[in-house]
Amino acid sequence: MEDLIARFGLVVIFLGACIEGDLVLVLGGVTAHLGLVDLPLAMGVGAAGCLTGDMMCYAIGRSRSAVIQHSHVYRAVGPAVERVAARLGHWQILAARVMYGTRVATMLFWGVHKLSLEKFLLADIVGCAVWAGLLGTVGYAASSGATVILGEVKRAELWLLGAVCASVVVLLAARLLARRHRVRSLRMAEGQP
Repeated sequence: MEDLIARFGLVVIFLGACIEGDLVLVLGGVTAHLGLVDLPLAMGVGAAGCLTGDMMCYAIGRSRSAVIQHSHVYRAVGPAVERVAARLGHWQILAARVMYGTRVATMLFWGVHKLSLEKFLLADIVGCAVWAGLLGTVGYAASSGATVILGEVKRAELWLLGAVCASVVVLLAARLLARRHRVRSLRMAEGQP
């Protein structure tokens, strides 16, 4: 397993950061603390992955701006995003890093509003580099506690899996009993024993 992580860990960090940067950047720091990848390299690859994902969202926003602006979702949330953007300007891209769940919407927004690629890249490169460094360092520093937490999570997962299995059994049994009751009621209504 360690060989796989050492061999493909940076690829996973890059791809994961494209999709969900925060958790992947922390895990990159943890794997660096375990000696499976180099910390500065993990941070750099994580920042590049975040930038790549952001660029894809920006490009989609830029190329599909008319469709996005006329969508129901944009009409509902667009005015709120525009108010924040009016206060912070394109540096709102940095704020999207610390406001969880706003990154994709922010990158789409600036694409829709045709922010110049130079301004977008300037703000986003700074944001990605700082965020990757910060979260990678947090993961690296907290990794000794992470192994304890991961052990607790594994135990909780087993209990949760047991609860889900028991719930499925109870649900299936209840459906079977309800079906039998319906059949019995229909038979009695038709005068059959």
